[in-house]
Amino acid sequence: MLIQRVLTSFVLLFIILGSVFGLSENNFTLFLGLVISIAIWEWSALAGLSTLAGRISYLLLMIAVMYISLHLPIPTFVSLATGLLFWVIAFLLVCFFPDGQQFWGKIPIFLIIGLPLFIPGWLAFTWLRSQEYYSFHLLLLLALVAAADIGAFFTGKAIGRLSLAPRVSPNKTWEGFTGGLVASGFVVTLVTVILISRVTEINFQLWLKYFMSTLLIASFSVVGDLFESMIKRFRSVKDSGAILPGHGGMLDRIDGLTAAVPVYALLVMLMTKG
Repeated sequence: MLIQRVLTSFVLLFIILGSVFGLSENNFTLFLGLVISIAIWEWSALAGLSTLAGRISYLLLMIAVMYISLHLPIPTFVSLATGLLFWVIAFLLVCFFPDGQQFWGKIPIFLIIGLPLFIPGWLAFTWLRSQEYYSFHLLLLLALVAAADIGAFFTGKAIGRLSLAPRVSPNKTWEGFTGGLVASGFVVTLVTVILISRVTEINFQLWLKYFMSTLLIASFSVVGDLFESMIKRFRSVKDSGAILPGHGGMLDRIDGLTAAVPVYALLVMLMTKG
């Protein structure tokens, strides 16, 4: 299982690098749309839609919303802030689970949740791709989320004792969460020393700003992971799908990213203006 997971990870890494460096902005948007569409398809099943016609209709509606959202005269900051607000609410839902499921556990609510779950992340990725140093931002974001995930996995396996969210995901621990933050902090420190120091003068205050921003991004990636775990526990399923051997579904792989990318884009926007 671990070998299968590692092999799939290498294939995904190859695809990611190819999409970041090899695709034009329009083609990258199409590729990203495909990835999110697969996740939406999986979400439609988690939402409780059981008929093929219902799931296809929901997918097409969400694709239409994705397309329209790119052309609406809504400031990007507002869209990203909406995503941030949703993930704060998602965090509260995770904290109080199983309380509240009688409200959000209804199919219409699930379908509505799909909007803030996917659209702000979609807009955040497309906005980052339009920036001058898009490859740096996209790869750094992916590296931070991956580091948080890998650091949490191995630290939790090694010394995990205190459960982080026992009613949602009993295997996740506070030790693992801390290990993930440390791993992400190490990545941003390395990037700061090696890359950013070449274009700007680095001091402790600037490094601390980057470091604290990283902790926030990594923390939200965990919220995204826990939120999907909560939904899967509510539906009594192990994975959102089976498209990625060893990983489960597409949503299983991008759940942390969907929460982290609006936060990352917001921080980039604020720091750039600052």
